[in-house]
Amino acid sequence: MSKLSKEKRTQLILVGLVTCAIIAGLWFGLISLEKDKIAEIKRKSDSVQQEISKMQKVSVEADQVADALKDATNHLNMIENTMPSGDLFSWIVSSMRQFNVPSYKVDMPQFGPPMVGKVGMFGAFPYKEARVVVSGSAYYYDFGKFLAELENHFPYLRVQSLTLEPGFGTSAEEHEKLTFRMDLVTLVKSSDS
Repeated sequence: MSKLSKEKRTQLILVGLVTCAIIAGLWFGLISLEKDKIAEIKRKSDSVQQEISKMQKVSVEADQVADALKDATNHLNMIENTMPSGDLFSWIVSSMRQFNVPSYKVDMPQFGPPMVGKVGMFGAFPYKEARVVVSGSAYYYDFGKFLAELENHFPYLRVQSLTLEPGFGTSAEEHEKLTFRMDLVTLVKSSDS
């Protein structure tokens, strides 16, 4: 190869530098901008994918909540069907007599008249409450077992204002018994619900 003149060499170097500058300009001007756009699109795509995953999870959980609500509604309807209705005094007396099997040994001869009113604790509650004063006598252990199973058997009935006193009587067996007085408070389905 022949030697290039100084002028040709300078032109060749200048062409090389201009070519490098153009390539660098294209790299920084076009390619790096496109890479940034691609990275931004990927971030947005990942974000959308996460939102879709959340929506699918919420959709599955909504179905589970709907099933749980249906089960709870059925359970509530079943309980409401056993709630007191009609003549409350007869319902309470007959329910207590049926529940108070001989194994409890709880004597409940006195039932007061039911007093019906609003449930004071809640504002817009769909039930009313009926309160009946009951008194009787029982042995301590039998009465405790009776109370525990009573409130477990009737989910809408609670014992309040329980008063226990030692038994009175002439025999030693009657002295072992407790006399009690309690309020049976039960929910009653309101006629306007």
